[in-house]
Parts: sequence; C-alpha cells; structure tokens
Amino acid sequence: MMIPPPPSDSFEIRPTLAGRATALGLAVLYFAIVAGAVVAWTFLPALHGNQLSLSLQLLQEAAWAASALAALVIMAAVRHESISRWGFATNGAWRDFRLGLTTGFALMAGSLGVIAIAGGCRFSGGAAPIGRIMGAAVLYCLYDLAVGLFEEAFFRSFFLVQLSRALSFWPAAIITAIVFCLAHGGNINEAPLGLVVAALGGLVLAYSFRRAGALWFAIGWHAAYDFTEDFVFGVPDSGNAVRQDTLLHTTLHGPTWLTGGKIGPEASVVTFAALVALTVFVRFRLSDRQA
Repeated sequence: MMIPPPPSDSFEIRPTLAGRATALGLAVLYFAIVAGAVVAWTFLPALHGNQLSLSLQLLQEAAWAASALAALVIMAAVRHESISRWGFATNGAWRDFRLGLTTGFALMAGSLGVIAIAGGCRFSGGAAPIGRIMGAAVLYCLYDLAVGLFEEAFFRSFFLVQLSRALSFWPAAIITAIVFCLAHGGNINEAPLGLVVAALGGLVLAYSFRRAGALWFAIGWHAAYDFTEDFVFGVPDSGNAVRQDTLLHTTLHGPTWLTGGKIGPEASVVTFAALVALTVFVRFRLSDRQA
C-alpha cells in the first residue's frame, strides 16, 4: 500500500491576504506557546543547568516533546483540523519511521567511516562494564527519540505548515531552518560551520515532510543519526561533550575541517556530502513511495 501524499492544501498558500495573515498569526502563536513551555521546563530546579545527567536530559526532552504535542492537540481542537495535515498522518508511519532510522544510521556511520579512511579518527571499544553500556543504550535510545520527536514537532509540523500557508513552502522551510539553526546556537562549543549544517539539515528534513506527506521519516532519521553519533561511536554532538558509557570510543585527531573538532562530525565537510546524499534520497526514494 503506497503512502498517500499530504492533503492538497497542507502547504498551499492561502488565496486571500486575511487567510495568509491568519496562518502567520497561528504559526507565531504555536511557536510562542511551545517556546514558553520549553523555557518553563528548563528553569525547573531539577532540570536547570548545562551539566544534567543523561536521565535528567531524557526527562527534559520528554517534557519538551510532550509540550509540543500538547500544543498540537490544542491547535487541532481550536482549528477543527486533523494533526494528520501537520505531519502525523498514520498511513505508512511505521514504514517511514524504519526507513528514517536506517538512513540516519547509515549516513552518520558512513560519514565517520570516510573520516576514518582519511585519517581523521580512530575507533576503540568502550571502557565501561557491559551492564552500564546496555543501560546507557536504553537511555540514549529514549533520549534521542525524544529529541527527534520534539524538534520535528516544534520546528517542522504546525509551524512549517502555517508559515507555508502564509508565505508558500520554500520561504517557510528556509525560515524554519534558520530558526532551527539559531536554536542550536546555545549548545556548548557550537560554531558557525556547525550552525550552517544544522540549518541545511533542517531544510532537507522539511523537504522530506513535503515529499513523504508526514514527519515519520524525519523523526526516525533524526533519532538514529543522533543515537549513532552519541552512543554507537561516542563523538561530540553539535558541540555537546561525549559521555563515558558509549558502545565505542572514537578519537578525533585530524584537522578540524575534516573531523569537526569539538563540535563533532556535524561540522565536518564530510557532512555536507552526507546532506547532499540525503537530499537525493528524499527526492527519489520518498517521491517514488507516494506516487
């Protein structure tokens, strides 16, 4: 069974100025509601600070994801419109999600493989006991899934659809990519090249929503890409430091343009090639699936 394309008016620009103004206002309102909830959760005593344990980071991301989804439900009730139009159609969801998981793992593992072949990194086994590594695997899996769900729901669901209805799809996608990039600016050790990669990645994931008709591919890709980076190889993720309980220990020792340095492989030139590969995959593979 092929996945149907999104409803014809999901991203279609509204024909009247009043309709466009309404869509723009709804986009800003949704963003403000979720951003306010994120700030509120961040300043809870248990979740405040930059050195949270992995379990507390999981709790924080889960709270943010719940806030973004709750705001979607509220908007659906107010607008009398199904959230299937905002990236959460159920047809083919598991199939899209699996495809995203596979692609996310392949691109991060492939990028690090290329960096290793070029002499930029070396892999070794993790030093933690197997029990701790297995426990960390579960926490990382849940954490990165929460990250993927939150960031896709926040930046590329209702927000992207309503901006598209106000401005048309590509201007809206560029705006959401820029906002996504700026949101990563608060990460420790983040740098301009890493922010550019974040913006381009956000743009490609927005494109995948339009091609697939839903966000399940993007959520799966996002979660698997981060999980492979965080746990499987144990490298810095968008400037965030590496934790100890990872499957592998990867030493980055080549030039920064190749390895990404303290930012991690997301700031490597290899990642630009990976994003090109992802764009081609989305254009042809997801297009064929909704034909």
